[in-house]
Amino acid sequence: MLMHRINSKPSWPERGRASWSFHRLLRYLHNTANRNPAPFVLFVLAISLWPLVATRNPPPEGDVTLYRAVSAGLASGRIPYRDLQVEYPPYAIPLFSLPRLFGAQAYVQFWIAVAIVCDCLIKYLLFVAGAWRPAGMHSFLPMLSYCAVVPFMKYFYFERYDLWPSLVCLAAILLFCSGRQFWSGLGMAIGAGLKVYPVVFIPVLAVIAWRQAKATRFIAGLIAGLLPIAVASFVIPWWRFAEFQSARGLQVESVYASILWLGKQLGLVRVQWEFTRKWFEVTGPPASVLVPWARAIFVVATGIATVLAVRAAARLKNPSPAQLARLLLAPLLAFIAFNNVLSPQFMIWILPLAAIGFVEGKALPMLVIFFAAVLTPIFYPSLFDDYAAGLNLFETSILVIRNLGLIAALLLIYTGFREPTLLPVRNMPAAAVTEHGIGA
Repeated sequence: MLMHRINSKPSWPERGRASWSFHRLLRYLHNTANRNPAPFVLFVLAISLWPLVATRNPPPEGDVTLYRAVSAGLASGRIPYRDLQVEYPPYAIPLFSLPRLFGAQAYVQFWIAVAIVCDCLIKYLLFVAGAWRPAGMHSFLPMLSYCAVVPFMKYFYFERYDLWPSLVCLAAILLFCSGRQFWSGLGMAIGAGLKVYPVVFIPVLAVIAWRQAKATRFIAGLIAGLLPIAVASFVIPWWRFAEFQSARGLQVESVYASILWLGKQLGLVRVQWEFTRKWFEVTGPPASVLVPWARAIFVVATGIATVLAVRAAARLKNPSPAQLARLLLAPLLAFIAFNNVLSPQFMIWILPLAAIGFVEGKALPMLVIFFAAVLTPIFYPSLFDDYAAGLNLFETSILVIRNLGLIAALLLIYTGFREPTLLPVRNMPAAAVTEHGIGA
């Protein structure tokens, strides 16, 4: 009797049909993403909130408590910066007062609710950036990549107000790419009034606006955005926040402090992990010697990064959001990586730009940035709950790797500036090459 071996694997015709069905499904999703992406966007927004909302309330000694104190002082007639010590730029003050409009007793709950709205707007704008040049499911890459990484920062993601300048800058970038230079300049000015870091974006955008013959509109937007601050100077000494920040030493997460603390763990230097004011710093004689050098390195590195980004921007005329994001990442990474103050929430500034950068160009720098963000929970709030006492050797090593990863991402982006364009020009028609300013 002839026995036939039973093979559990499908025969080649069956495999062909399965492969054909899978590709048909991908083609259907691709076409649907181009025609009607709204259902998928709403689904992603809903799912992405689950790992963020399902976290405990902010700690009672956290930043939200500081925001509430500022808003309460303002409501009682006290002038910020004069009667209240405020460490934030002036446009942050109205933002701190926003949850109070819904009820002072539930300030924390309303702050989280407003932050959730801000998070959803960021993710929607990331989809808009990905769909700038429709590419089916590929258009969702910025939004999906951002949604995949932010849960690693859930401990402080909704607590810190850094979501807001990130949202404003993201909107300003898209406005710039759509030709609305005045509104983009206005947005960048507001962003700089919320957090100082958008200042490094302005020279890059100004050069591209000049190439487009729209520099006047962009500068007018900047002036309009900064005018309220100028007027407020007669009443509110808002510049005192800079005095507060300039007195800071080496925050424990900075590249300088992390290397010193690693040396401490290896028995090479004597430094302390010390709580100062509202944050932790690495202190001691070596740290005191390093502080002025760290500040000098920060200024030089940020300046060089900005100049190189401006030179690259001079070759572009009508950049896409992905091209512009890669340009702006260079000065921003230098501003963060070489700063003597590097708080964990600074990654919120970088991630939207890195997510957009996935759409075009080399993915390696963006992957390095996302990897650095994923490492955050190991050192903050720390893997072994020893952040307040000082990180152990393993946690410190991860922190050093994170900081070196940010510097590596910066160098990788620099290599892209040396190319004729920020994007490969192969398979691009001559008209498209001219449009993007390549060889113009």
